[in-house]
Amino acid sequence: MPSIIPHRAIYDLELDVTRSSSGPGDIKGRLVFEATGTECEGFTVNTRFVTQIIGERGSLVNDLQSATWEAGDGSSYRFITKNFLNRKLQEETDGIASRDGDDISVDLKRPEEEEFELSPKTLFPSQHVRRILQAAEAGERIVAADVYDGSDTGRKAFATTTVIGERQSSSDHTEEVGDDVLGGLASWPVTIGYFDPDSDQPEIPTYEFSYDLFENGVSRSIVLDYGDFVLTGELSGLEMLASTPCEQ
Repeated sequence: MPSIIPHRAIYDLELDVTRSSSGPGDIKGRLVFEATGTECEGFTVNTRFVTQIIGERGSLVNDLQSATWEAGDGSSYRFITKNFLNRKLQEETDGIASRDGDDISVDLKRPEEEEFELSPKTLFPSQHVRRILQAAEAGERIVAADVYDGSDTGRKAFATTTVIGERQSSSDHTEEVGDDVLGGLASWPVTIGYFDPDSDQPEIPTYEFSYDLFENGVSRSIVLDYGDFVLTGELSGLEMLASTPCEQ
């Protein structure tokens, strides 16, 4: 299965569309995504998603921080997520999911202690990205999967549908940030819809995430559609990180 190259990517975000009169007046932000590790040692992903939301009553800063570790074979997934609003901790999620044969059990520590089971077909985040890459390279157009990432209080998996566009060759890329690494690689436009099975309207995605996915797992030109508003992000920094190859 394809792997994800260790890297740190920075995206500058801005408000693109507001579809509701009660939506934000403006949003500026930054997303930092850092992935390290290999299939043999597991994948560590750290993200920080900071947004300044400006509305009629002033502005506030939301700071979402997460740290995860996922076994290369998908047997275990460890996650910690903290959400700050104007520097005050609002929510914290902490837990571990373990796959034993056909069973996936979740041991949640925060926000409250709880144990529950997931569907055996559920994928963890790095598994999901690698599955999308595998499908893209095989010319597949649709990937449907339940995905558990520990978000939204950590109590549920999301049903996802991924639509994969036509393969883009290196000649289709312009001079942009990261082209010294990405310019010679193929990519695919990808859109993932995340559906909440417990929602009153489970057929409508809670949000959609669109991006250009390169064959090494790096993303560019991201779009986050939350329904009431849409954020767009451009890659403003890309750094390749050191990695120790798996022993043969």
